[in-house]
Amino acid sequence: MSKRRDLIKYRGALLEIGEIMKAMKNMALVEQRKIAKYFESQKQAVDALQNIADDFFPSFPELLNRPLKIDRPLYILIGSERGFCGDFNSSLTSYWENMERSSMLPDQYGLILVGSKLESRASGLHKIIKAVSGPSVAEDVSPFIFEFLELVRKSLIQEEPPTSVTVFFHLPDNYEITRKILLPIPVSEEKIKAARKKVPPTPLLYIDPREFFMDLVDNFLLVGLFFAFYSSLLAESKIRMEHMQSALDQLDKKVEELNKKANRLRQEEITEEIEVILLGSEALRKKIEKKNLL
Repeated sequence: MSKRRDLIKYRGALLEIGEIMKAMKNMALVEQRKIAKYFESQKQAVDALQNIADDFFPSFPELLNRPLKIDRPLYILIGSERGFCGDFNSSLTSYWENMERSSMLPDQYGLILVGSKLESRASGLHKIIKAVSGPSVAEDVSPFIFEFLELVRKSLIQEEPPTSVTVFFHLPDNYEITRKILLPIPVSEEKIKAARKKVPPTPLLYIDPREFFMDLVDNFLLVGLFFAFYSSLLAESKIRMEHMQSALDQLDKKVEELNKKANRLRQEEITEEIEVILLGSEALRKKIEKKNLL
């Protein structure tokens, strides 16, 4: 009896945990839908700014950044602030370790890590300028980015400002790690040449082209960061949801096993009770027969 009672108590504890996890999953689903809306809007904003840049630079090619003799790129790796998201952070670490082993990185570069969980796994990476805590929910992204922009602008690589800024993050559709160049604005020379052959009309500007260019650069950097962080948060949220569902499935499976085990124990107890009753009845019958003989 005590064994079955302990089993039922354990099953009850698992059911309580399951209810808590279901509530957490529902909250995570609401958060995921919110992030998805922000992600889609930022994706459209990035595409719009890229189209503006593609239309602008053919008429003002002198504003394009020329190749530099010394490249000092700033790289940003976006990890997670929270756990329970599988290999989300370790995959970023492995990705960058492969980059370090390859010949793809220049001699001079700086690395910024975003996310406490990423920092704990990536402390062995080289040339880390700064490691900062990142946003954990959608509402954290906006205030974080405006502070983070200051960090990016003040970052120095061997006491010199970076020549480019590139961010690495997870995509929400397939969880692959991608890179996005934020500065300088990526416009290929081929596009410029093809556009100039068509003699595109000069954009009608109400401000000086250089002033427009500076605003375009600032907005491209800002919107690009928003896009990258919402993409990373959305991917992280989806992975976390999958892990929570997997945990719930395992919990349901465990509860079902405990139900079967409890039923078997109950059947054994009933059998024992019947045997006790039968033995008692047999002993009583023999006692009555013996009394009658006397």
